[in-house]
Amino acid sequence: MPQPTFKLSTSTIAILNQEAQPSCIVTIEANALVTLVSGDAEGNGFVRVRCENKVLSIFAVDLRSRGQRVLGQSA
Repeated sequence: MPQPTFKLSTSTIAILNQEAQPSCIVTIEANALVTLVSGDAEGNGFVRVRCENKVLSIFAVDLRSRGQRVLGQSA
């Protein structure tokens, strides 16, 4: 089953977790395409998304409120 892709309508704060490095806060720009990697977009808490070959954590509520699901497209 393909992973859902969303187009963000506004910039969104995310957490970048890299191996052997501290986590850092990054901004996903408006109009970026993100693909849900894990988690429940309809739930609470964090989900993991892929954007520009990076896996980031964002709040599910941010994905729902700032993202529009895009059919037939992957990030």
